[in-house]
Amino acid sequence: MELYFLVISLLLGLAAGSFLNVVIYRLPRGESLVRGPSHCPKCEQRIASYDNVPLLSWLLLRARCRRCRAPIPVRYPLVEGITAAGFGLAFWRFGFDWFLLVSWAFIASMVAVAFIDFDHMIIPNKIVIPGAIVGLAASLGLHQQSWWAFVAGSAGAALFMFILALLWPGGMGPGDIKMALFLGAVLGVYVVVAIFAAFLFGSIAGVYLLLAKRRSRKDKIPFGPALAVGAVLAILAGEGLLNSYLSVYN
Repeated sequence: MELYFLVISLLLGLAAGSFLNVVIYRLPRGESLVRGPSHCPKCEQRIASYDNVPLLSWLLLRARCRRCRAPIPVRYPLVEGITAAGFGLAFWRFGFDWFLLVSWAFIASMVAVAFIDFDHMIIPNKIVIPGAIVGLAASLGLHQQSWWAFVAGSAGAALFMFILALLWPGGMGPGDIKMALFLGAVLGVYVVVAIFAAFLFGSIAGVYLLLAKRRSRKDKIPFGPALAVGAVLAILAGEGLLNSYLSVYN
């Protein structure tokens, strides 16, 4: 039975990832997320439903539009696969619990933010601000005895990023502060794990980009993807990681 629902979780993740591809492409351009069918950016022809099956269509079409043969970026199946993996891991971690729905929505939001910020150096308010409000409301409802941890986590993470923005002009922006607010609202005290992991992953990525000469020291590197990776790690394994770290000093 658990295997059955794990498969369902993966399929839901694939479907969610397909929609996230629409969000990632349209939201920064100010286009509607619900109006207008999916279309090829090159020939602008509508994509048929049988060519819009997550992962499978990309493979069967050999990564090309059926009509104009324009290449379909590998990012599309990558977003779908990452989201499916996240949904599956969340089910494996939380099982049948109301928090599973919160974790799915949170993971989907992180995928969208990561790719949008990577492309446009923008952390969209339309995702992180409603996410912070709804996430905090859900956390307060599901964790009534420890509600303070989520209020403190949200405010503390945002304040920390705000101080960094003051000390490091140009390094952190308003979007990073708002995203930290969102992370703390959902993760509570485990936002510490998310932020620590984000700086670790961000540093590794930055060094790689410099060594590979894909960025120079003067180029800005989006921090949203690193925050998103840290956030997903924290929601899935934050408790174990933090407890293991604290046990070293006990």
